[in-house]
Amino acid sequence: MDPSQPDEEEATGTYSLELETKQLGELQESRNELLSRVSNLKKDLQDWRFKLDNQVKSYRSELGDLRKTLNSEVSQLRGEFQDLRATLRQQLEATANLAAEGQGGQPASDAGTQD
Repeated sequence: MDPSQPDEEEATGTYSLELETKQLGELQESRNELLSRVSNLKKDLQDWRFKLDNQVKSYRSELGDLRKTLNSEVSQLRGEFQDLRATLRQQLEATANLAAEGQGGQPASDAGTQD
């Protein structure tokens, strides 16, 4: 054996150990960066969910208010239509009575009630 050979093996082993240490350091750095990204993404997701939940609550509240307003307006319109219907019936009855009186007969409302 050559006496210089152990020095070469030792140098190769030292170089290999340095290379592995460097690779491990790079892997650790890469791992840390990935963990940081994942952490940031989790935080972004939590923030997004919080904002979305707030928007949903706001929209639900707004929809509830709109529903109440709509129901109130529909109820009011129903009342107005019932009043209008009653007024139109009265006008139709009055017109029919006038027409019947104008022809010299009985009022239309009385003609249907006699038996």
